Amino acid sequence: MGQNSLSRAFAGLLFLAGLFFLNFTSRVIFSPLLPFIEQEMGLDHAQAGSFFLFISAGYFFSILSSGFVSARIGHKLTIVFSAIASGMVLLSLGFCGSLLTLRLVLFCLGLAAGLYLPSGLVTISRLVAPAYLARGMAIHEIAPNLGFVAAPLLCDMLLTFVTWQKVLAWLGVVLIATGVAYGLSSHGSRERGKAPDLSASGSLLRMGTFWGMCILFSLGICSTLGIYAMAPLFLVNDHGMDPSQANSLLAFSRIASIFMPLLGGWIGDRFGNQRVLGAVLLITGMLTALMAMVPNGIWLIVCVAAQPLFAVCFFPSGFALLSKLGPPEYGNLAVSLCIPLAFLLGGGVMPTLIGMIGDVASISSGFILAGVAMTLGGCFSFLIPSREEN
Repeated sequence: MGQNSLSRAFAGLLFLAGLFFLNFTSRVIFSPLLPFIEQEMGLDHAQAGSFFLFISAGYFFSILSSGFVSARIGHKLTIVFSAIASGMVLLSLGFCGSLLTLRLVLFCLGLAAGLYLPSGLVTISRLVAPAYLARGMAIHEIAPNLGFVAAPLLCDMLLTFVTWQKVLAWLGVVLIATGVAYGLSSHGSRERGKAPDLSASGSLLRMGTFWGMCILFSLGICSTLGIYAMAPLFLVNDHGMDPSQANSLLAFSRIASIFMPLLGGWIGDRFGNQRVLGAVLLITGMLTALMAMVPNGIWLIVCVAAQPLFAVCFFPSGFALLSKLGPPEYGNLAVSLCIPLAFLLGGGVMPTLIGMIGDVASISSGFILAGVAMTLGGCFSFLIPSREEN
């Protein structure tokens, strides 16, 4: 699929953003549900935080193997399959009666959801001209930021009438219907993906810059998904809010950040993606630590609202830099290798670690540790050799 007209490209980009919104919401919706699941199943903070570890573990293996799937059925059908399979997994979560079965099904959710991203990003690269790549990625990145807002609002609205299992089932039905609609539409790339090239993978894995980007993406994902995952427990347990108040504040804190990736993409194109990436991590790390240190009141609300404003600006510049690692043909491979590892560490291991620290001390202490790591990562990013063209 070549470069389309602006109107055709924008319509296809919006369809992809809608699918990404549902894909992402299906994973982050467990954050506002955690206080209810903890209470119903008698879990501690570490066990609750491990939900994201199992989702991220499935996501890890799925993205690594997504090239084999798209090589056989093409990028469009891979996206459709991911949506339908994710919806079916959400429907099955209502039948989980133990922590073990819940963890296994969450792992399957990660497996299904992870197939989307590599094929979605390839499709975007066929829609958007290279000069506007960061801005094209920024439009796509509106989807997860909208998901951050929608998940707590959806839970707050529906949990008054139905159980958390039925909330997941409702979302599953919408995912399946949207996946079918995308499959029947004229949008999407019908070309086949490429199975991972072992020699190219070896070349990337020997690059110090690649591992540096893995660290930075892990911290970037922790600054958004990892902190978001544990924020309801942080607000309920450390600050005494009821779950409804916590979910309302969580949604409010993400509203202003919905369109921030658009600004972040423009700034990255204008001033250099590496400079923007480093500055974003520095500021986000300091705000994350500060959020954990301020008392209840206006300053807590300010910090909770300000932290995601900067955190979400990481990804347009991050993806633009990652796509330039090595020769041009390595770009999609770099995404397929870096992102699953970063999600596993930043979106799985870090929430679990924060939960473990919460059981021993407080979730606030875990947030301070995460904030310090992000700040150090921002400093470290300036030491990575730049791959941007002048």
